[in-house]
Amino acid sequence: MVKFSPDLILRTIKHIREQKIVTEGERVLVGCSGGIDSATLLFVLNEARNDVAFDLGVAHINHLLRSQESERDEAFVRDTAAGYGLPFFLKRADVRGYAALHGLSLQHAGRDIRYQFLDEIADNEGFTRIATAHNLDDQIETFILRLIKGSGIRGLSAIPPVRDRIIRPFLHIYRSEITSFAEHYSIAFVEDSSNVKTVYERNYIRHKIMPLLQELNPAFREKIGSLLGDIGGINAIFDQRKNLFMRRVRCSEKEIIVSVKNFTKLDGEVRYRVMADIFARLTPSFVPLREHVRLIEKIISSTKPNLRVNLPSGLRVNKVYGSLVFTTRPLLEATLEICGLHTGMNHLPHLNIDVNVKRLKKAPLTFPKNPFIAFFDADKCDDLLVRTFRPGDRFQPLGMPQPVKVKDFFISRKVPPEDRQHIPLVLSGNDIVWIAGHRIDEKYKLGNATRNVLKITVKKTCQPSSDYD
Repeated sequence: MVKFSPDLILRTIKHIREQKIVTEGERVLVGCSGGIDSATLLFVLNEARNDVAFDLGVAHINHLLRSQESERDEAFVRDTAAGYGLPFFLKRADVRGYAALHGLSLQHAGRDIRYQFLDEIADNEGFTRIATAHNLDDQIETFILRLIKGSGIRGLSAIPPVRDRIIRPFLHIYRSEITSFAEHYSIAFVEDSSNVKTVYERNYIRHKIMPLLQELNPAFREKIGSLLGDIGGINAIFDQRKNLFMRRVRCSEKEIIVSVKNFTKLDGEVRYRVMADIFARLTPSFVPLREHVRLIEKIISSTKPNLRVNLPSGLRVNKVYGSLVFTTRPLLEATLEICGLHTGMNHLPHLNIDVNVKRLKKAPLTFPKNPFIAFFDADKCDDLLVRTFRPGDRFQPLGMPQPVKVKDFFISRKVPPEDRQHIPLVLSGNDIVWIAGHRIDEKYKLGNATRNVLKITVKKTCQPSSDYD
């Protein structure tokens, strides 16, 4: 049985210094629900800053789920902050509505809203750290919960004391110690009536499972704590390999590309961690399941060069020849619209491009390397049009002795199937004279007999892109 430790403040200060959780001069925002854990954390941190000089602020989220009780909690935390002379920040959130909108449980929705609010306040008010009151019992409950749900080694790892700017100063302290300390110093707090409802998974573990484990082995908390330490060591090795691999991938805000060849060289556990890392970067709220991983592994092992897996939260994984593309970019609908081109600027919003057509008296001395600028024999071009790819399209690529299917040309250029329907094709009558960004037709090139030159420039309009400069 864990005993009360009267030196909780000194232990917390020591923990803060050893783990470098907070350094002098920093600003710490405490997420406070008003419950015993967060109220005690606020008390201890307020005392600790006499030894480690840092500023404090208090944030509270009213989830609007428990009517008068929620209003009571809000008033209590506001008054507590005022009593300490600390700045107070409040958010009143419709958690139930948010959960329904995003298809989440109330607990998951509440967590998302809390961290979004804490991050927002930290950004706007200059707080360098965000403190939460997670304790050692929370660690153990999380471990049991994940174990029951079939989590892998990565999921069984301990909650870190520091993650980015999130800090957990009580993560080395048992809940019974916090309770005894609060009673000893008469720390005021409020009770959340929902904490005793065992319909919630964590409460069921706390009130039903933990007491049974206590009967089986009074030291089970310490045993699980040691196991978490061992798992942490294993995870550190796997994460080191994962981090090394992630340094070599191409990342953007909505797309991450990895080499299939390099990816398949990783062992299964590291591959899973790489995928989890990628998903977290693209859509932090998405939790990958083993089923999702199996689907991705299936397309990787297939001999087919182009395959796709659609995942929740708008995520897609495309196998495109030798690359694996993780993306949240929306799929663009193919358009069958045909547009005529005239001399001058042509705005084509359905393709998100501008096409500039100019007539020149002579060919340039040097040709630009930009693949979206092309020159043609103007006397051979008539009734210029723009459309996208259709099955059966053929043209004769510059330098080729005979026509080929446009589909085969795309395959030879390793153009992803979902991109083919959005590449502009410039036509003269029924002839394709240019696949913009790729190749012009041999029959329409400039030659010694050319007297009039046509210059066509394609530029993307929806967003800046090096592909359409």
